Amino acid sequence: MSEDKKDLNTARICVMVLLPTITLAFGVLPTWLAQIFKWDKKTIDGLKGKRAQSYFSLLLCFAGGVLMATVFMHLLPELENDCKEQVEIGNLPDLGEAVPWAMLFLSCGFFFVYFVEELAHSFVTWQKKGKSFKPAQPTPSIVEIEMNSGKTKYTVEDPNKTELQDGSLRIQVGCCAVQEHIILDEDEHSVMSNVRNVLTILALSCHCFFEGFAVGMEDTTAGIWYLFSAISSHKYVLSFCIGVEMLACNTKTILIYIYTGIFGLSSTFGIAGGWIIVETGSEGAEKHAAAVVLQGMAMGTILYVTFFEILQNEKSKRQNSYLQLASIIIGFVCMSLLMSLVPDDD
Repeated sequence: MSEDKKDLNTARICVMVLLPTITLAFGVLPTWLAQIFKWDKKTIDGLKGKRAQSYFSLLLCFAGGVLMATVFMHLLPELENDCKEQVEIGNLPDLGEAVPWAMLFLSCGFFFVYFVEELAHSFVTWQKKGKSFKPAQPTPSIVEIEMNSGKTKYTVEDPNKTELQDGSLRIQVGCCAVQEHIILDEDEHSVMSNVRNVLTILALSCHCFFEGFAVGMEDTTAGIWYLFSAISSHKYVLSFCIGVEMLACNTKTILIYIYTGIFGLSSTFGIAGGWIIVETGSEGAEKHAAAVVLQGMAMGTILYVTFFEILQNEKSKRQNSYLQLASIIIGFVCMSLLMSLVPDDD
């Protein structure tokens, strides 16, 4: 094995270890801090306050700019060259400029992740409909109602819902009342919360898995560390935000470790998958063509994460839009400069 090959494999192994380890550390950091400094609920809620959220938003916008530069300035030119090579050796048909293969593979990855995420959202909606009852015409005003047990008066935000002694809900719609037997205990709420947490982690892990594919199929040491810095810029921030959300929802500590661990290891599995495909691709040109297709789909995943999971979500928040734009531009410029400074292993 040549020295360059050894350095390339060493870089892949280092990234496979560093990504999940640091991601896990950032994910459980809020829990560690809460235990060390004995934070109360007010302090924990402060992490979800307006000022803290504005800082997180700027960091994620910076990460969005970094990922944009990674796709358009680094990955896409490489993919276009790879596709041209595949056309020259006959693995891809030469359709001229009518079909830019690089853009086609990127778009396929984009639409694939879009479809997977829509399936996840549909499943969550189906779960919610199976566990809850929504009145057709809810009344938003606040009124006083009486409990059946003791006739104690109290104020609730939804006048259409009255809790009965058996734990079910009495739904008031207009002048008609329907008793819907939905048991509202803490165990059920905890189960549904855990289901939502698992689905969220799986959705994010799917993205990170394909991001890892891009790292595993990178053929230069400098390119691997470049992608590592790009993925880290947003993954660590997301991991910390996930940790804050789960801490605020009183998620059990062991579950926080499990969820964050899954989120961290997803990139590692993706890197391993891409690495295996590249190594086996050396045996034949057809397998190498498959690697090019998967690399393009991985790029589409990164593009989806950039525009839908990061930039769209942050833009919809009530934050300073000009500061967000500045953070995106700074991230893009910084990553572009880094790419120009890092020497090519070729």
